[in-house]
Amino acid sequence: PQAGGGQPRLADRVLVWLLSPVAAEVAAYGDVTISRPALAAQFLQAARRREASAGVDVQEGGWGEGEEADEVRLRWAFGEAKRLLAANAAAQQALQDQMAAGASVGGSVLLLEERLKGRWGSV
Repeated sequence: PQAGGGQPRLADRVLVWLLSPVAAEVAAYGDVTISRPALAAQFLQAARRREASAGVDVQEGGWGEGEEADEVRLRWAFGEAKRLLAANAAAQQALQDQMAAGASVGGSVLLLEERLKGRWGSV
């Protein structure tokens, strides 16, 4: 699985993205009240059903099949989301402050580009 340090695959990236609001909410409030953690599991199930027609290999990266394997994968994705939020905590706080002050979307994007310059990997 990806936990070994490999480059996350498309499905894994989507899972991390879907669980990022959950991780942020848990970090800020200690619980989930608004974000939807079930979306990640629903995505994984839907991706499996449409795997052939969507051209996405859900098992890519060495993940197993079944509920237990999915639970491990979702825990991994949640952990990755928490790790990314912690690694980018300063940029997140600056963005929150800027948004609270009424900044434009363009200004917010510029702030993130400046804060994260040189940290982008190949996508």
